This record gives sequence, C-alpha cells and structure tokens, in this order.
Amino acid sequence: MSAIRYELGSDQILTLTIDMPGQSANTMNAAFRDALSETAAKVKEDLDNIRGIIIASAKKTFFAGGDLKELHKVTREDAGTFEDMVNGLKSHMRFLETTGKPVVAAINGSALGGGLEIALACHYRVAINDDSIQLGLPEVTLGLLPGGGGTQRLPRMIGLEAAFPFLMEGKKVNPKAALKAGIINELADSADDMITKARAFIEANPKCQQPWDQKGFRFPGGAPHHPAMAQKL
Repeated sequence: MSAIRYELGSDQILTLTIDMPGQSANTMNAAFRDALSETAAKVKEDLDNIRGIIIASAKKTFFAGGDLKELHKVTREDAGTFEDMVNGLKSHMRFLETTGKPVVAAINGSALGGGLEIALACHYRVAINDDSIQLGLPEVTLGLLPGGGGTQRLPRMIGLEAAFPFLMEGKKVNPKAALKAGIINELADSADDMITKARAFIEANPKCQQPWDQKGFRFPGGAPHHPAMAQKL
C-alpha cells in the first residue's frame, strides 16, 4: 500500500493524500520517499490531463517531519547515500513546483519540518483555523537544519530577516500567525471549507509559478548580499 493516495477526478484535479500505513502520523521516511518518487513519475505521465494538484493528509496532522529513528541510524559512512537521498527528495518536490500547474497544500493539522517544506513547495497554502495546529521548522532544536528546501523557500517567501527565527530558533506558529507572517495564504473553517478553497484557487489560477521562478524576482526585505541586510547579518 502506497504512502500517497493518487486520485485524479473527472474535473482533472489531482488529490494526493499522504497516509503512511501503520503510522499515526506522516513522517519523511523511506516509505514516503519511495511513494513520492512513484507519484512524481505518475504525475509526469498524466500531466496533460491534470489541471491542478491538492496535497492533503489522511492523518490528524498534516505531516510530522523527519523520521528520527531513521535519522539516528545514519552514520558517517552513510553520508554519500544520505546526500543522494535528500537530493532525490528535493528534486521530486521541485518537479511538482515547476509543472506549471497550480499545487495547493491543504493543511488540516500541524506541519513541522519536512511537512512545512512540502507546503512551501506548493503555490498556495490553506490551513484550518485551529490554534492547536503548529507550523514550523524545529530541526535546529535537534542540531539539524531543514533539508527539504525550507532554507531556500522560506526566506524567498517572507524575507531573510523574518525567516531567521524559524530557521535558527525553531520558531513554531499557529495558522493565524502563519497567515500574518505570509507563510500560508488562507484560513479555512473546516476540512470541507479547506478543500473548497483549494479547488477555488486552482480554478482561478490555471497556470502557476513560484515568485522566485519569475523574472526579476527579489528577496523581500533585501537579498543577503544587499548592504543593509548584510549589516543586519
């Protein structure tokens, strides 16, 4: 059983539902990476018949992040293999980000670490308005850095200075605060409302491109090499 359910509707909207078998929460382990690779290949095959993609979760949380048990098994000798694994993961996320089709993250619960990185790779993020939901990149509290593109996408989305607390302190916020920070785009009152809003975005935006893929893109608040930003760093 795949960790990602692939459901292409008659309206040509593809729903990818992350549902890790035998787990109470979705985590970024080997089963997920294999499923993501298979899913990316299938999306490539079906691309002409897809108008948009919704990434959702069947669990109470959206995605809990990396599998710590798996990470603890990585040794110095595994460095090359681990790097290849991370690069493969990033390439699949980058593929979904650059198909030209709108991709929406439907965030029904907490999205931490790799979970938020998946959402950041989407063009639009809708989250249920629930204060118990947390969004963040807590890897630094474990002595790690986000490996799924979060260090690149978040600063380009909200600016380097605003991204620092998330990247360097492991700051976590609820959906309202995430909306205010510019990390998500819209709040929903319920799961049904969330999917309705995700579909509405796809209908209204048949072609999508990330801001940082557009000609003339500039970092919000200034790039790292800008004198004013460099002084703050």
